[in-house]
Amino acid sequence: MTSSSPGEPDLSPLRALVRLDERPSERRAHARDLWPRGTLKLAVEHDPGTSPMAVAFPKDDAEVAACLRFCSERRIPLVPWGAGSGVCGAAAGRADAIALDLKLLRQIGPVVDRGDHGVVEVGAGVLGQHLEDALEAQGWATRHSPSSIWCSTVGGWAVGRSAGQFSSRYGKFEDMALGLRVVTPTGSYGTGEWFDPGNATSGGRDLHEWVLGSEGALGIVTQVLTRVVRIAKARWLRGYRFHSPEAAWSAMRAVLQADLRPCAVRLYDAVDTKVAGKGTVGKVKQGSAWLDALRDQLEHTPALRKHALSLPLALPRLLNGIVQGVSGDCVLILGFEGEPDEVAASSEKGHGLVLAGGGIDLGAEPGEHWYDHRHEVSYKVSPIYSHGGFADTMEVCALWSRLPALYAGVRAALGRYGLVMAHFSHVYREGCSIYFTFAGRGSVAVYDAAWTAALAAAAAAGGTVAHHHGVGQLKQYAAGRELAGVAPMFRALRAGIDPNGILNPGRMFPEQAVPEPAPPVYDIDPISRVATLPAQESAELRDARLAAAGWRLRHPTPGPLAHDLSRVAPDDTRVLGAWANVDGKRIGLLPVPRSSAGPDPRRVLPAGSYEALTVPVSPISGAS
Repeated sequence: MTSSSPGEPDLSPLRALVRLDERPSERRAHARDLWPRGTLKLAVEHDPGTSPMAVAFPKDDAEVAACLRFCSERRIPLVPWGAGSGVCGAAAGRADAIALDLKLLRQIGPVVDRGDHGVVEVGAGVLGQHLEDALEAQGWATRHSPSSIWCSTVGGWAVGRSAGQFSSRYGKFEDMALGLRVVTPTGSYGTGEWFDPGNATSGGRDLHEWVLGSEGALGIVTQVLTRVVRIAKARWLRGYRFHSPEAAWSAMRAVLQADLRPCAVRLYDAVDTKVAGKGTVGKVKQGSAWLDALRDQLEHTPALRKHALSLPLALPRLLNGIVQGVSGDCVLILGFEGEPDEVAASSEKGHGLVLAGGGIDLGAEPGEHWYDHRHEVSYKVSPIYSHGGFADTMEVCALWSRLPALYAGVRAALGRYGLVMAHFSHVYREGCSIYFTFAGRGSVAVYDAAWTAALAAAAAAGGTVAHHHGVGQLKQYAAGRELAGVAPMFRALRAGIDPNGILNPGRMFPEQAVPEPAPPVYDIDPISRVATLPAQESAELRDARLAAAGWRLRHPTPGPLAHDLSRVAPDDTRVLGAWANVDGKRIGLLPVPRSSAGPDPRRVLPAGSYEALTVPVSPISGAS
């Protein structure tokens, strides 16, 4: 295309500023990300999504800035694009928009050794596996290992608050992103270690926690200062069988609350254990011969294979009941890595805690098999669509004390619409994430109903509606309710940075009526080892109150809690929940170990506005 069509903006000035591709094939490739709803619409309704009018490929910050100025002056929406591997519709195409593909921002700097860790400057368009390969040659790694590592970018990790499979030891990517360079229609600014207090674009505020998780709505992230670690010299992996998830949860909690730092803690529920064959030890199947026989029949009988999903997924409650009733056994994977002495000591203690909690040792093979195949699961669901169904995943998170209700509530909600299985990963001292996988009959209406019910169930159980997949279109209303108090603040920040509203319009929080949160309840949760405490209370009164109950702050502070909200180690956290009063309006932020339901401003509100904070606590030595 060399000239604009009637009614379309003239893009010829932009062609002089940046590589611009207007071919239909390139535009179609940027019509949608990997949101399963879009895949389902393509399979069922033959709807490929909406193509943008063009795709821009900037090669540096200056070209990004030129694109933003051009679009802002003409009020042309601009949709940031990494690798298109998002699963919530955040990068969906618009007919009136330009897609800004950032994959040419692929520089990887040298690692700077800081002693206990290193840092490296990375372009936002670098694919995850390319980064790991480059770092490995220098003896380093991020150890951010999402299953999408082959098809997701560093910039996408940052703006979606991604979590890798080793987050229990190394943290989520928000813990690794020490600084961001961000370009907006009104200028550029840095965050975190790159923050410049004199920068007018950010209003003199460090917007680090606001940009992380913002999905391109507060600017285009072009570079990330990333924390890296030395490649581990030793690794230990093992599998265990439990007769119930409750017993396994207790063992997992014991490991984390013993201040061990496992690189992997993954529990597969009974359904996932059977359906995915997680009970395999050597060549012996643990109670899933019936499933193997069914698979063999489907594989060798074309007529059955063609209609394999039609009846079962039309009768989801029956199917869930049959599968759930076969066996309650679950499989847990536990792993440690690091220096040899550390791994030897940690694995010995962790192994003992799991056995004491009722785990049955399955040896090293289940853990090693998972490690060797840990990135494959994301590429195995497409046959379900060709068989007349859909498949999706939902990741939620809660404190340990709320985990049973979260699991039961979301599983029941999804179980009305399809087969449901789950695994528990991204385990923290105070709580855990649940990763549900569900498959249903190929209907957009069924898909939408399943998600509506599941998101409501997660919120009702006190869980976050997202742990690491972000928000996009899929969760925007649910995330807006979870972060209702800060949504107006987010929109105000956006209006100042992007006055013409071109940055990924419609993201992240739509206007909606949400009731004001209830006042905080000051208490101690001994299962999750957290306490909700007055934020402005003196250290003397607060510490005496805790000591009388047999507890102490995990991260001691000499003054009121609200006056010390600094970051701690990447595998730990300082603030899990917050209640504040900003300009006469109460804000309540759900107490959870981690969330990706948008930005996480728990630590960055005005110090004097905090009413209460939920923080980690530890039992006083010798106390029950």
